[in-house]
Amino acid sequence: MTTDDPARAITSPRIDLARLVGIRPRLLLALILGLALLVVFAELPGRPLILHTLQKLAHPSVFGVIATSALILLRQRASATRSAWIDYALAFVIAVLIGGATEIGQIFTHRDPALKDVGLDARGASCALALAAAFDIRCRPPRFALALRAFYAVAALALAAVILTPLAWSLAGYTNRGQRFPVLFVAENRLDVFFVSLQGAPVERILLPAGYARRSGEMTLRVPLIGRPYPGVSLDEPSPDWRGYRTLVVDVTNPSRLDLDLVIRVHDRQHAGGFDDRFNSDLKVPARQRQIFEIPLSAIESAPRGRQLDLAHVAGVMLFHVGPGGPREFWLDRLELR
Repeated sequence: MTTDDPARAITSPRIDLARLVGIRPRLLLALILGLALLVVFAELPGRPLILHTLQKLAHPSVFGVIATSALILLRQRASATRSAWIDYALAFVIAVLIGGATEIGQIFTHRDPALKDVGLDARGASCALALAAAFDIRCRPPRFALALRAFYAVAALALAAVILTPLAWSLAGYTNRGQRFPVLFVAENRLDVFFVSLQGAPVERILLPAGYARRSGEMTLRVPLIGRPYPGVSLDEPSPDWRGYRTLVVDVTNPSRLDLDLVIRVHDRQHAGGFDDRFNSDLKVPARQRQIFEIPLSAIESAPRGRQLDLAHVAGVMLFHVGPGGPREFWLDRLELR
């Protein structure tokens, strides 16, 4: 007797999609509805950045379950003559439509809908359905059973690798941050700019010209001053514990013919948003100069009015330009604790 006999799908000890057909439809519908509402109303904080990554990872995970649940519901009502691929196509369409509906629903929860998130939903549905096909007798004609199962499994693994790439990149960013410390920022590789954001511009590393570089191949971060009201660069999640160090070193280059007026801002986890609840200091970089500023951490610690800045939980560093006119860009070479 062939091992792919549908009649033995339920009683065989082998894993098969047919085993899930016995799940009650009401339970499956409740699961789909509950997961859809979770996507609409649940929201993780934007910081630390790993939480944002996990929230984005939840999209393909949730819609993988939704697609599989829809497939089982369709399988429960399948006719003997209906192709298995119709069920898979319908399950995929149902999952994507629910994904689109959840994005529209987020408008009413004061969150911005994103077409990119629907793409993540579709990716998760595809991964789950490819994995389901690997364990579905109807998708494996006996003559090509092993080859098709391998194909479906490889497709599912490839999609899973794509889905997990942002998480792997995020973990690599945190690892790189820890290895660099007490250097808070350099621009030597792509991981170095993981925690960097620019106002109104993409992150771009460039090679320092010979007249400014201190070594061959030295890279820097180009910071266009094009946004308003405070164009510049933000180090969103620096290594937080600055205790045991005495100085913050800021290394910047002004390639313009005009002098550059910058403000450096440092805030901690307790920052309430006010100007006098953080450290602020003016930095003036002469035209066509690379300059190093050394800021005592004691000055940073004593800056907030009525309290001390918590050097064990520093949450952000910003360098930005204020006022009209001035250079159109500057280069951030290095931030370091000493």
